[in-house]
Amino acid sequence: MGSLFPFRTDVEADAGSPRLVGIDEDAADEVFDALGSRTARRILAAIYDDPRPASDLADDVDTSLQNARYHLDNLSDAGLVTVADTWYSERGTEMKVYAPANDAVVVFAGDDGAKTGAFAALKRFLGGVAAVGIGALVVQALLAPGSLLPAFGSAGESSPATTPSDGGGGFSAMDVERTTTTTATTATTATTDGGHGLLALLAEPGVAFFLGGLCVLCVALAYWYVRTRRRG
Repeated sequence: MGSLFPFRTDVEADAGSPRLVGIDEDAADEVFDALGSRTARRILAAIYDDPRPASDLADDVDTSLQNARYHLDNLSDAGLVTVADTWYSERGTEMKVYAPANDAVVVFAGDDGAKTGAFAALKRFLGGVAAVGIGALVVQALLAPGSLLPAFGSAGESSPATTPSDGGGGFSAMDVERTTTTTATTATTATTDGGHGLLALLAEPGVAFFLGGLCVLCVALAYWYVRTRRRG
């Protein structure tokens, strides 16, 4: 019977809403202390990329397991990470899987009124990004369904085998010339397509919709910031 270990499941981090930390709050001391080391910041960034246990994080940031656990404890005490799951190693040892505690963490300096407004603006901005992303998928599906999917069987399709045309066991000069011409044409087409790949991607309706939506959100955020500064 095969071994049940190692046992790993897909981890879906149930991160909370964005967290806004005032620079004069007591929680800011814990956050700054936990992030005072570059190794700790790299560990937190790696966790946001993909939740994983301490051993994997240690390998990812090139540090010892003991040092990784030390920083994880500090990050957990500061409320920046949380244990999302439990995996098992090949020996059956339990391994805590760490995930972000919040979708985003922002350190803010200002009065309570500005903090409340900044938090609301941040939530609206992130919600707007999600809405624009969903809208881009809908636009792409309606206007150009399947255009972003790889065209299997076209670019990577091999040319049919050449058969001898002289009726014997070898190839004629015409066969060799035809094969050489086909190979050169295929190589030229592949090079041309690769050069225009980025432009073709930007021309997709869904991508254009998403980039345009991001620009609108950034302008709205900048307008809110300027208006808030003038009021202050």
